[in-house]
Amino acid sequence: MSKKQKNKNKFIRNRFLFLSLILITSLGLLLSRSFYLQYIEKDYLNTEGEKRHIKLERIASNRGNIYDRRSTLLAVSTPIYNVVVDPMKLIESKIYSQQIQTLSEILSMNVKGIDSAIKKRPNRRHLIIKKEITDNQIEQIRSNKWRNYLYLEKSYKRFNPSGEVTGQLLGFTDINDKGQEGLEFMLNDYLEGTDGIKKVLKDRKQNIVRDLELLQAAKDGSDFYTSIDLRIQFIAHRALNNGLKKFKAKSASAIVMDIKTGEILAIVNQPSADPNDRSLRQAKYFKNRVVTDQFEPGSTFKPLIVATGIENKIFSSKDMIDTTPFYIGKKLIGEDNRCSSQKVKPEKILINSCNAGTARMSLQTESKLFSQMLESLGIGSITASGFPGEASGTLDNNYDRWRDIRRVSLSYGYGVDVTLLQLASIYSVIANQGIKNHVSIERIDGKPISERVLSEETSKELLLMLEQVVENGVRRAKVNGYRVGGKTGTVQIYSSGYSNESHNGIFVGIAPISKPRIVTAVIVNEPGGEQYYGGQVAAPIFSSITSGTLRILGIAPDKVNN
Repeated sequence: MSKKQKNKNKFIRNRFLFLSLILITSLGLLLSRSFYLQYIEKDYLNTEGEKRHIKLERIASNRGNIYDRRSTLLAVSTPIYNVVVDPMKLIESKIYSQQIQTLSEILSMNVKGIDSAIKKRPNRRHLIIKKEITDNQIEQIRSNKWRNYLYLEKSYKRFNPSGEVTGQLLGFTDINDKGQEGLEFMLNDYLEGTDGIKKVLKDRKQNIVRDLELLQAAKDGSDFYTSIDLRIQFIAHRALNNGLKKFKAKSASAIVMDIKTGEILAIVNQPSADPNDRSLRQAKYFKNRVVTDQFEPGSTFKPLIVATGIENKIFSSKDMIDTTPFYIGKKLIGEDNRCSSQKVKPEKILINSCNAGTARMSLQTESKLFSQMLESLGIGSITASGFPGEASGTLDNNYDRWRDIRRVSLSYGYGVDVTLLQLASIYSVIANQGIKNHVSIERIDGKPISERVLSEETSKELLLMLEQVVENGVRRAKVNGYRVGGKTGTVQIYSSGYSNESHNGIFVGIAPISKPRIVTAVIVNEPGGEQYYGGQVAAPIFSSITSGTLRILGIAPDKVNN
C-alpha cells in the first residue's frame, strides 16, 4: 500500500470518528433534553399548555322579576343561548367551507348569509351568528367539533306572561336585557344585576373542562312588587278594548286607584300590543297615555270650584246659585241653558253640568283661593309616581292676572291641562275624606305617605253631590248593587282653535259611596261615531271596570236598587 493510500484511509477513518462523535454527542444532548422536559419541567410545561386554553368566562346575572301585588309573575328573564364565532380564527381554518356548511344546516340559515356576515368582520373575535337557538340546535352544536372558533353563549330573554294586558305598563328590554320602556326602563337600575367573571379551562372544542377561579361573583337584580292586581288589570284591559271598538275611538285610557293607599290597581291604554313580539314594539303601542298625555279636563273640573267655595265658606251646599246665561265682554256664558235659567243648588249645577252656574260660583270665589286649591290637589305638578315620561299638566298660577273670562273657563276645565293619573288622584282626595295619598305603583306594605287637602266635612258633602250626578244624570255609569258617584267631561279638542268635530269623552267615578274604596278614571279620545259625550262613551267603560273590580276586591253590595 502506497503512502498516498494510507493517508487517504487515515483521513476517512478520522472523518468517520468525528462524525460519530458528533452523532453520539447530539444523541446525548437530545436524550438529556428529553429527560429534562419529561421529568424535571413536566409541571411547568403542563401549566403552560393549559394556559393556552385558560379563558375568562362571563357569568350572566339574572334580571329581577316583576310581580303584581298578589305575587303573580308579570315579567321574568328566561335563559337562552346564542351561537358565537371568532371570525379571525374561523376564516383561517382549512375547513372553513365545510364548517359554515354544517353550521347552516344546523341553524337553517343560508350559507352565503353566514359567509358574508363573517367575512364582513374578519378582525372580530366575537360575532353572534344566531340568537336564541332551539334545544335541538344546542345539542347539535355541542356534538360537533368546532375547535376554538365557535361556541355557545348563555344569555337571558325577558318574557311577559300576561302579554298585551300589561304591555304598556311593563314595557320591554333590548337584546342586552336593558329596560327600554315602561317599568322595565323606570326600574332598570333596580332590576338589573351585575355579571360575574370566572377563569375556566377549555378543551379544543371550547367546552369548559373545569372552573379554575372565581374572579367576580354574579349578582342578580332585585325583584319588584307592583301595586297592580293582574285580575283588575285584565278586566280594565278588556273593557277598554271593547269600548275602543264600539265607539270607534282613536285611543282610550283607564286607571283604577285604591283611595286608601294611593296604589294603582290597574293602568291600561288602547291601542296596545304584546311586548313579547319584537315586531310590534312601536311607540304607538307602548305609550302610557295615562301619565304622558295632557288634556283639558272639561266638566270633570266643576266639582273643584264647588269644593273651593264650600271649603272657604263662600257659599254652602244649600245656597241657590243663579244659572241665567250672561256675558263677559262679548262672550256668552251658559248659552246651552242646561239649568233652565233657574236658581239651583250646587248639586243641581253638577247634575246638569251647568256652565252658567259654575261660572257664577267661580266669580264669587277669589282667584287666589281657587289657584291654591288646584295646586294643593297636584295640578301643574307630576305625581311622583316615577313613571317615565310623566307629564305635569299645565296651570297658570299667576292668579293676580286672571281676568274674569279666565276664571270662568278654568272653573269648567278649559285653559288647564291634566293627565288621567292626576285626575284620578284628585277624585281620590274627595273620596278619602280630604286626604291626599302619594300615588304609588309599588305595593305598599306599611302606612302610605299622605297629607290633608280638604276638610272631611267638605269632602263628604261633595261625595254625596257626585252620587246624585250618577243617580239623576249619568245612568250609564251606574253599577248594579252599589252606590257610585262621579262626573263626566266632554271636551272639544284644541288644534288651531276648538273643533266641533273632535272630542274627548271623560268620566271619573268613586265606588262605593257608602264606604269609598276605589276611583276609576276613563278617557275616550276622539270617538268616531255619533256618540261622543263622556256620559255616552266613558261612563259605560267605567261601569264595567268598577263592577268587576268591586267583585274582585270582595266589597259587599250596598243592596240598593238601580
